[in-house]
Amino acid sequence: MARFGYSEVDNYGAPKNNYFNLKDDGDSSIIRFLYNDENEIEGTTVHEIKVGDRTMDVECLRAYNEPVEKCPFCNANMPVSAKMYIPVYDESSKESKIWTRGKKFFDKIMNIAVRYRPLAGVPVEVIRNGRAGEKTTRYELMPRGEDRDNKKVIDFPEIKAEGMAFQVKSKEDMEYYLRNGAFPQDNQVQTRQDAQTGREMPVRGSYPRRTPNYGSEEDSF
Repeated sequence: MARFGYSEVDNYGAPKNNYFNLKDDGDSSIIRFLYNDENEIEGTTVHEIKVGDRTMDVECLRAYNEPVEKCPFCNANMPVSAKMYIPVYDESSKESKIWTRGKKFFDKIMNIAVRYRPLAGVPVEVIRNGRAGEKTTRYELMPRGEDRDNKKVIDFPEIKAEGMAFQVKSKEDMEYYLRNGAFPQDNQVQTRQDAQTGREMPVRGSYPRRTPNYGSEEDSF
């Protein structure tokens, strides 16, 4: 797996987006960062690939200081990006979501995390500075310390970026993709024989997984 901590951030690449966003200049929202302390904050290195007409982030299998042979996608000279898939709780919708940011966001969130423990216990106002599509879009983070309640991650609905915002594939799956342009489960739907009708029926959960299309980091929340 290729996860990295704050001390290793400069060894990795750059950016992109996900599900929760502020759409235009001046938009704001109150969120909670779903971490208890700074030690839980991590980044993930991924390869952005195409499967048919879909775009998918797949976790890189090696760390920056490991041989490229450990990851078939690296060995095939496929670009790698360093991203943060940040779990947040949206106070307005009362839902946990993922906010995908580039590695430079580490500094912003760490500055808050070292001041507030548990980090999830302080609401943070996020303000978008930049119109939709602008490459210079930035986000201002304003902790609302007066509303601090010391809640922990366990007090909020669970959400995981793995399997949703990015996929984890085996070395064998990656090698299969390089040969075929798809992963094994994307080509196959398992079936079973219905006991009453004798017909072949799809096995529940065996349909190819739908993977979200991503936009640019500037349009992400």
